[in-house]
Amino acid sequence: MKIKSKKTVLAGTCVCAIMLVAGLVACAPQSNTTGSAESQIMPDQDSFGVVVADEWSGLYPNQHATYEANEANGPESGKHNYLELYPALNTMYKGYAFALGYDEASSHVYALQSVSNTPRTTQKEQLANCITCKTPQFTAQVNSEGDGVYAKKFNDLIGTFTEPISCYNCHENDPKELTVASKFFTEKSMGNDGAKVPMAAQVCGQCHNEYYFNPETKVTTNPYSGLAAMTPEAILAYYDGLGFKDWEHPLTGAKMLKVQHPEFETVYGGKQMHMAQLGYSCADCHMGTSVAEDGTSFTNHTWTSPLENADLMKNTCSTCHEDLAGQVKAWQAEEEERVTAISEKIEDYINKLAAAKDTLSAEDLATAQNLHRTAQFYWDFVMVENSEGAHNPELTFATLDKAEAAVDQGLALVS
Repeated sequence: MKIKSKKTVLAGTCVCAIMLVAGLVACAPQSNTTGSAESQIMPDQDSFGVVVADEWSGLYPNQHATYEANEANGPESGKHNYLELYPALNTMYKGYAFALGYDEASSHVYALQSVSNTPRTTQKEQLANCITCKTPQFTAQVNSEGDGVYAKKFNDLIGTFTEPISCYNCHENDPKELTVASKFFTEKSMGNDGAKVPMAAQVCGQCHNEYYFNPETKVTTNPYSGLAAMTPEAILAYYDGLGFKDWEHPLTGAKMLKVQHPEFETVYGGKQMHMAQLGYSCADCHMGTSVAEDGTSFTNHTWTSPLENADLMKNTCSTCHEDLAGQVKAWQAEEEERVTAISEKIEDYINKLAAAKDTLSAEDLATAQNLHRTAQFYWDFVMVENSEGAHNPELTFATLDKAEAAVDQGLALVS
């Protein structure tokens, strides 16, 4: 059995945490700069109105240095090809861009490079909405020019951007504050629940979520408003109510959905995971505070699994978890085993439905196609969520149960 061991930024588990004791105070200019924050000259903005990360290095050397450390998690650091890891995906994603290429994501600092080089954009014409969350310059352009930017052609814009995910995405141009740069997330998607989730989670959630492109406006949109509507069941019902599809499967004729990366929904939506209920944020687990050589406390900007943070594991997680690493390993092994097995069932079902569809009544065919859509949606919701089950084991396995129940019902129909 292959274990994915995903290294995607914010991957791993949010089951332990430290409160950001230094909080945003840790984002104050470091002691090795001269003068007070007020006396410092504001760094220059680029043509998009973004202060790029390198411009902050003098005022925030520790944050900038740890941000640059994310370069270690690059395209050459042993990334999986998911079409090889899960061979069934070549059938499951058939007819959709993800069948052209689907590699494990690199660090945020490679986001712009990755979206530029993936076969999904080099071999298939796309719109600029594919650049959402890949660079703060695109976000700033949307904020400045409006939603029409989403509908522009990908190739007309992608070459104008130079900055990967960086400071502006979470702070705009004020490192002392946390701000969700993608305004649709706080103004629409969070509904009236903004006060229920730490801002240090919302700045991550603005990109680490399930979304779709509005068929009419092409705007990047979340399929919910408010936390209660962020469950897999409610999201599927939302899409069903719209009659929305990402593509039509060429073998079965089913109207398919491609889930993105629903980390925020998995942790904070519906019945929240325990740590979320206690008020912890993504940053508490995946960033935390560090102490520089001069004794300065600062927010560490190397995004990683808490399991790789020895201080966090020893001083915080161990107070509640006797063997957190072992617990996470067990969850992820079970998730991997079930994800692989159910993918093979879905592939088998696709092939059997394709062979039988001309013999089914119109009613049975519609039922069979909906079961394909449903089973693959629930499976995808788990597979593309980057913690491999560790963020919310209860939700993970309940969702896989729904995927398996739907595909079993479908197999019984066509057998």
